[in-house]
Amino acid sequence: MVSTYRWRGEVERAAEWLCLVKTTADRYAEVEAWLAAQHSYDTPEITAVPVDRGSAAYLDWLAASVGPAG
Repeated sequence: MVSTYRWRGEVERAAEWLCLVKTTADRYAEVEAWLAAQHSYDTPEITAVPVDRGSAAYLDWLAASVGPAG
């Protein structure tokens, strides 16, 4: 995708990738820290989208896949 954004007082355009990471709220801090450490940007866009509802089967799979925090 191509992003247009303001950075250090200038309007920039850059080719970027959108990466979606599936995790639980309990594991978010770990994912955020890892992404920030790995990313080449000074201020990468790392955001969370809360899941208010979902199928029980999917939410059970997600919880089992990521495991407990820690």
